[in-house]
Amino acid sequence: MAELSIGDKVRVKERPNYTLSGWEGEVVEVKEDPKGWIIIKAAKTGYKMAFPDTELEKI
Repeated sequence: MAELSIGDKVRVKERPNYTLSGWEGEVVEVKEDPKGWIIIKAAKTGYKMAFPDTELEKI
């Protein structure tokens, strides 16, 4: 997984039967506790959402 930074554009990785697959957004926070979690602002809704960094890909 590439390091993600604030301002990076990301996409939620594809998973079968996962509603959020393919959603895009912008990284707004990289959490230190718990480590490995990223907060994004979803382009589709404007909501802030948390994901493990392994579920995101940089675009």
